[in-house]
Formats: sequence, structure tokens, C-alpha cells
Amino acid sequence: MTLKGSKVKDVGEIDVNIGMKINQLRLALGKTRQELAQQIGVTHQQLQKYEKGVNRITASRLVNVSNSLDVPVSYFFEDTKNPLSQEQLSRQRMYLEMMRDFTAIKEEGQQDIVRKLIKVLSEE
Repeated sequence: MTLKGSKVKDVGEIDVNIGMKINQLRLALGKTRQELAQQIGVTHQQLQKYEKGVNRITASRLVNVSNSLDVPVSYFFEDTKNPLSQEQLSRQRMYLEMMRDFTAIKEEGQQDIVRKLIKVLSEE
């Protein structure tokens, strides 16, 4: 049995890569394991097993995960050989935190000042 040219033993590697993507995206979005587990209807221990690739995730559960993390299911199958590096993951977290902090500013004028400051700093 093959999966697009891969042997059955490679399927476990795919499970690990999908789990890593779930973990990386969950962290980048600032969700705890407990929060995501509740959203998809499993325990945080079960989610941890999915993230580590110890347990395979069913298609229906993966759909729940993709809905909770607001990505298409295909996201988990894209470039499964090259998950995000720690540096890329850290940058994603930083961008997300900046977006959250920026949108938490209630004064539109203050948001505009921050935007202008970022523009000036990026031109240096």
C-alpha cells in the first residue's frame, strides 16, 4: 500500500508532522492546550498525543481542529516535511501578540500614532 509514492512506514512520519503543525499553530495563536482540547472535544492529554504524533488524528477530528484554529484542513498536509523552525514560530507569536496589543488600543488616534511609529522605524 502506498500513499503518493510513500511506503506505509512513512505514514507515522506524516502523523508526527501534522501533530507538529497543530502544536505550532496553536502556540502561534496563543491558545493553551486545554483551550483547544475543549474546543475539539478531547482531553488535553489526548491533544498532546495528537501533537506529538503518538496517536493518529481522525479526519473528523482534524476538521474540528482546523475550524478551531481557523485554517483549511489542507494546511496540515502542506509541506509536511518542513514544519516551522523555532525562529519562525517565535516570529509568528510576536506578530500575533503585536496584532492583539494593537487592536486592544481603543483610541483610533493612538493606533494611528503607533502605525506611524512602526513605519518610521522600518524605514531606518
